[in-house]
Amino acid sequence: MGTTQSTTNFPEENKQQTSEPTTTITGLGTEWPSSLITAEDFRSYILTHYPASAPWVQTLLKVHSRTEIATRALLGFENNPKWHNTHPPTAREVDASFRQHGIPLATTAARKALADSNNLPGSAITHMVSVTVTNAGAPGYDQAVARALGVPVSAERFLLSGVGCAGGLAALRLASKLACAATARGEAARILVLACEVCSVFLAAEVFAAAAGSGDGEGEGDAGVGIGPVLFGDGAAALVLCNALGMAGMGMSGKYAVVDCRTSITPDTHDVMAYGVTEHGFKLALSREVPRLAVGGLQEGFRALMEANAPFAGAQPDDFDWAVHPGGLAILRGAQKVLGLEEEALRASYEVYRTRGNASSVAVLAVLDLLRGLEMRRREVVAVSFGPGLTTEMALLKRLV
Repeated sequence: MGTTQSTTNFPEENKQQTSEPTTTITGLGTEWPSSLITAEDFRSYILTHYPASAPWVQTLLKVHSRTEIATRALLGFENNPKWHNTHPPTAREVDASFRQHGIPLATTAARKALADSNNLPGSAITHMVSVTVTNAGAPGYDQAVARALGVPVSAERFLLSGVGCAGGLAALRLASKLACAATARGEAARILVLACEVCSVFLAAEVFAAAAGSGDGEGEGDAGVGIGPVLFGDGAAALVLCNALGMAGMGMSGKYAVVDCRTSITPDTHDVMAYGVTEHGFKLALSREVPRLAVGGLQEGFRALMEANAPFAGAQPDDFDWAVHPGGLAILRGAQKVLGLEEEALRASYEVYRTRGNASSVAVLAVLDLLRGLEMRRREVVAVSFGPGLTTEMALLKRLV
């Protein structure tokens, strides 16, 4: 599939005839583990615990050197026995690690977003939309965060699963639709959107599996090693999204207006990105074709988004700042090339990628959080992320500050 070939199908019935904002992001917050590991830290770890002559080690370190990631947040990398045991963590240990480390990260990110919304109390939240790809336990982690924040037990909660790296914008899309529905009913909507990922324990299991000789019993040597251990990291991000009724009398100011959100699936790509369930949690399967397939539909998706919002019909990619999911260097550079953009248009994406790697659903929300603090280049922003399926999420936002 070339970059000029049609790869996505944005439904015609989703078109909007106006770009007037109906939902507003009033606060954002991002939280990373306090300990960052450098590229050299990771390389030293691999060479300390595994033989440099092993084919899988040579493959992993070669890929690692090409990522251009300077630092990543990996929980407990220096002292967590999951990284240093002679056996990989079990699924039970993976779940326990998420609940021990992920819930505090998510709670702190949420508190930051509430504070950024004129110190909105948790008791004022009417809905929660949460997402993670690194935990499947029940009750969901969102309940623990809600209790910590004092969110009313009557608040409507939604926990998304199976959306992977596309999850941050998928959660934003759902929240925006919920806010619009509340407006139609004459109700206030103050929605907490939350993303949390603890990828590190899965990475430890993947490294161990590669060292053991196969990734999942399907091959020998370096057949079992993927890009995950050198790409992913941990973190949490949150935002508060309101309709006009939800903002009334609360003293909140808008950071971004949400003009439009949409989703699509690229045909015949169901297996190119997936998370398989194993006895050690989830294992990422990522085809080398993913960067090409992901960016191949960007032009069509961008045109559909512009045509669906009359004031932007005919706009060009360079008319916007971009919050591209930092899924990897090939994705960022591919998006930049396909859209004909200067690197400056994606500077927030490159910065999050370089300093934190790919934090799955958290990453694009972290990019939006960073972007608002940078000197304004363009007033409007297009956000895009990619996930299993192959799913593409796009959002058109307008800066308000």
